[in-house]
Amino acid sequence: MEIILNGEKYILAEENLTIDEFLAKLSREWKIDLSEAVILINDEIVKKSEWKTQKLANNYHLEILSFVSGG
Repeated sequence: MEIILNGEKYILAEENLTIDEFLAKLSREWKIDLSEAVILINDEIVKKSEWKTQKLANNYHLEILSFVSGG
């Protein structure tokens, strides 16, 4: 399956991943906590309450915004 993740093509070997499952995978890969991220699919915000049920589909445009603090 192919999606566009933050403007870049991203190939997923897995099918039928929920947003929650995908974020857990990315959190491990990127070594960053994405539990408080803002998720947009095709320019629409996905409520956190829908992360466990909303499945990713081929050609989705997914934006993950994660805010960090620093000095």
